[in-house]
Amino acid sequence: KSRHSKTITSVCLASFVRGEKNEDDGAGNGNGNNRNVVYRLITAGLDGLIRIHSADELFDKKFHIDIDSEQPFQLPFLHGVKTTLPITTLAMSPDSTRLIYGTSTGFVTVRQRSKYAPQGVKSKSTYQPRAGTYAHFMRGHGADADADDHVVMIIKKKKLKSYDSMLQKFRYGAALDQALKSRDPKAIVAVLEELGRRRGLVSALSNRDEESLEPLLAFTVGFITNPNYTPVLIGVANLLCDIYSDVFGQSDTIDEYFQKLQVSVKAECHTQTTLSKLIGQIDVVMYAAELYEADK
Repeated sequence: KSRHSKTITSVCLASFVRGEKNEDDGAGNGNGNNRNVVYRLITAGLDGLIRIHSADELFDKKFHIDIDSEQPFQLPFLHGVKTTLPITTLAMSPDSTRLIYGTSTGFVTVRQRSKYAPQGVKSKSTYQPRAGTYAHFMRGHGADADADDHVVMIIKKKKLKSYDSMLQKFRYGAALDQALKSRDPKAIVAVLEELGRRRGLVSALSNRDEESLEPLLAFTVGFITNPNYTPVLIGVANLLCDIYSDVFGQSDTIDEYFQKLQVSVKAECHTQTTLSKLIGQIDVVMYAAELYEADK
């Protein structure tokens, strides 16, 4: 059964190299070369079609055609090409890189591979980047390391916070301002503790105007009753009162924050006193209960 709709006018046989063959499978052309050669039967006809069939079985030593068999022998169809004109002749170059066919109008067409390389064999790239370019500098960066190579791991440094950078430069006042801008209570208290260890807390709290003192007082008033921050903020509140006691009455905003601080501290002291009395009463009741149990 033909793949052509009209008369077949030309037939040619081509061979291609497809990489290396296995020694134990017996593939190839049988001439002892370690190359896997495949064979293709190419047909062309008046319908303008070029059909490519596999002819490997014809060159197989184990291949046998039964003449008495009623079923016709067929070559496997692989690929086809459609042209616009009827083809009268067809040929393949000896190195199987060019396909030439002629048409009924007298035109001869040559089709050539864009770059010849045996099929199944990877060709090595010969491209070399120009010296001085970025590609030349980065050549080989994607190569994998061998098993015996020493791999150097690059550890990226963590980016410091703005207040950490200020602490490294001994700019204590700016470090405290950056911590207050972050609105993170843990970060602010950590900066205050670090300033206390460095003996720079007084310098960081001093020489502040109304705009820079207001957020510090607001944080102190808001978190001085928090048990997690009370030990640090009590010292900060005492220093603020000592440093800015001479400027009371000059700013309504600052005076209001100091009044809130006084109210918060007084309320917290009253709460702590009440709790201490309650704990004492509970201790008396527990002690009396233990004595009663012991008398029994």
